[in-house]
Amino acid sequence: MKEAFIRLHFDDRESWLKERASHLQASDAAPILGLSPWTTAAEVYDEKTGMAQPKDISDKPYVQYGIEMEPVAREAFLIDNPYFSLNYHPFDILCSTKNPWMGATLDGELTVTRPNPWGLPIGCKGIYEGKTGRWMKAEHLYGWDGTTTYIPQHYYPQGLHQLLCTGWDFVIFSARLKRDPYKAEDMGFPEIRTFYRIIDARKEAVQSDLRTLEEVEERFWKKNVVARKRPSRRIAI
Repeated sequence: MKEAFIRLHFDDRESWLKERASHLQASDAAPILGLSPWTTAAEVYDEKTGMAQPKDISDKPYVQYGIEMEPVAREAFLIDNPYFSLNYHPFDILCSTKNPWMGATLDGELTVTRPNPWGLPIGCKGIYEGKTGRWMKAEHLYGWDGTTTYIPQHYYPQGLHQLLCTGWDFVIFSARLKRDPYKAEDMGFPEIRTFYRIIDARKEAVQSDLRTLEEVEERFWKKNVVARKRPSRRIAI
């Protein structure tokens, strides 16, 4: 059986970043669909064609917070969810064999090691996707707590993209959201909310979403990036 992806390994961040520009990455999925609050499809096009460099947001306080929390969050996830083992390869890109223009670098590669609440078979593979962020009021949690969705709409396509690249069975989002203290009852401490959410590729609804995303990304890559035709508006599903 043909492997769903090939693994490209790089020894340093610079080489890894250079190769990333040659593929649509998981973070590109939401902008291409018009669902990103930060980036447009036109900006993705500019980056993939070399017309612009990716935005450098590494100096943002909450980006720094996320980087520092990454190893801690992985360990916490495994303690809270002892059904998995986790491997992490920060400079690997998994490239789809079906669609070589599609790649993904994962926050973690999961293997099911014991019986679990989702009925995932022991030995099956999945994706760990870590998220950190800031919240100040209840509505900032709505995308995670089920008020509107259980996975924010700008993150859901990212998980789908990773499933398309790997052919694996599931994605688990681990979200750690921090609110800085501002009320007397906070006693000077931040309030942390943690959410774990799963995309189960065995479900038909997810399979339908995967087919849709693959079609949209392929159209964007071939009719925009390869054809050198900058999109003038957001691309809708």
